[in-house]
Amino acid sequence: MKISAAAATGAPPAAIAHGDASLERKVRAEQIRTVYLHSPTTTTGSLVAGAFLIWVLWDRVPAAVIAAWAAALFIHQSVRIYHYRAYLRTSPDPDASEHWGRVYILAATIAGCIWGTSGLLFYVPDSPLQQTYLALILFGIVALAIPSISIFAPAFYPLVVLTLTPFLVRAAASGNRHEIALAIPLAITLGIAIMFGRNINLLVHESIRRQFENVELIDLLARQKQIAEQARAEAEAANRSKTKFFAAAGHDLRQPLHALGLFAAALAERLRDPQVLDLVSSINASVEALEGLFNELLDIAKIDAGVMQANYSEFPLRRILDRIRLDYEPVAAEKGLQLRVRPSLVFVRSDPLLLERILRNLVSNAIRYTTRGRVLVAARRRGGHVSLEVWDTGIGIAESEREQIFAEFYQAANPERSSRKGLGLGLAIVRRLCEMLGYRIQVVSRVGRGSVFRFETPTAPGRPLPPSPTLLAGRPTMGLGGRLFVVVDDESAIVAGMRVLLSGWGAEVVGSSTGDDVLGQLEAIGRLPDLIIVDYRLADGRLGTDVIDRLRDVLDPEIPAIIATGLPTPDLADQVRARGDDLLLKPILPSDLRALIDTKLRRPVVR
Repeated sequence: MKISAAAATGAPPAAIAHGDASLERKVRAEQIRTVYLHSPTTTTGSLVAGAFLIWVLWDRVPAAVIAAWAAALFIHQSVRIYHYRAYLRTSPDPDASEHWGRVYILAATIAGCIWGTSGLLFYVPDSPLQQTYLALILFGIVALAIPSISIFAPAFYPLVVLTLTPFLVRAAASGNRHEIALAIPLAITLGIAIMFGRNINLLVHESIRRQFENVELIDLLARQKQIAEQARAEAEAANRSKTKFFAAAGHDLRQPLHALGLFAAALAERLRDPQVLDLVSSINASVEALEGLFNELLDIAKIDAGVMQANYSEFPLRRILDRIRLDYEPVAAEKGLQLRVRPSLVFVRSDPLLLERILRNLVSNAIRYTTRGRVLVAARRRGGHVSLEVWDTGIGIAESEREQIFAEFYQAANPERSSRKGLGLGLAIVRRLCEMLGYRIQVVSRVGRGSVFRFETPTAPGRPLPPSPTLLAGRPTMGLGGRLFVVVDDESAIVAGMRVLLSGWGAEVVGSSTGDDVLGQLEAIGRLPDLIIVDYRLADGRLGTDVIDRLRDVLDPEIPAIIATGLPTPDLADQVRARGDDLLLKPILPSDLRALIDTKLRRPVVR
């Protein structure tokens, strides 16, 4: 079934009808152009045939008749030559071609009359030879018209009919057997010529139509490609805008949360009144809850907006498991739970940040809904994959809820919507991240007995890692008296909050918003710093890593450092680890900061 370009676009009927009419005008214009381009051939053929006819019948027909007919033929062909050249000079568009089509139809009709008149004027009774010559010449004119003029049917039909009909009528009316015998094949020839010309016309018409449809389709595809390119550019611009928005939101909203948490923690260190301490503790809990809710909302928005993308690499799974154990053992211990993280030496291929976020959300969810017993994190090899599993002995999940728990804002066993149990986005983020990484999250659970969440990730070749360093979870914190810290952040409130917090822990602090004046302050004190804490992105496009490198170059290349950031990029964690430093995401919980400080200062340093 043939489908026009207009119909293929799904346009309404009126638009399709208009498109078809426009296409037909183009097809007709091309037919007219083709017959005009054949004019030199038909004119030459007509003049040659006319000259041959005059030579054959010169002594059998009155000279005056022959002269008058020859003059008419010559004048007609001269006018056709004039029209041919005028058409080429004009190069009309499809709408103007209709005029030239009418001119050509008139010229073909006159040509048919001239040749038809020859069938009457040059008909020699009782002369089979002259009649045969005349019939052959008229047949030749029709044969010439079939390939050159049948393309344009309105000109072809009158030409062939007017050319042969007078001779056929005259021969049939003579009553002579020979002449009737001559008329019969000419009549058959006329019918065949009309039928053959019609078929050629239809074939050429369809060919031209398809050609223009293809051109229109190509133009349509080109326009659609242009529209698609424009849409893609607009989408990319929108994504860039979203990325900038989330960058600004992630950075600007985390800064005051970070400063508030630091001041609240510092206040708790300095107070002794139990009632005031309870108030400060409530403030800290609210800051922690606000941080969790903010991170979850921002993650959901970034995933749905397509801003968050997976960046695959090959890395040891143990590093993620060690960090999870370090961060969540104290949280589990506070609830009287045991957190076990089975060590694993396997290397995997995945996005380390997203994989760690999935596991963290699952472990946090398991601890939140487990009141007694334990939480287990395990990695089991299964062929070319490793199954990551989080087991708990919590409340369990009813079968009717196992799909609902992955929906946004759905919380099992939390009808009162307590903020202590989160916002109901943790598992929604897990499912979205698993889909992004191509994982299938599975849940097996028994109400009152516990649950297990598992998914598989591909393994990767890798060298065995050295034994994991002793984790510090549960160990008493070390004293910071006599320690000197450098704090650099372009937010003065954060610098002030860190100064108050660290001073409360017994440390001395050199603070700066740029890092340019740190060396001068250290020279005045006359000591090397024990630890550098810097914000990753400083004002004027500078980086905290540059501040660390400058201080290490001047003072000591082995000074440990912590880098804080409000907007982690996919490769930032790897860059920081490659430097031998540690990364913390704002807003930083004072407990996390203190645990990491203790870890950094306990590490043996070769000087």
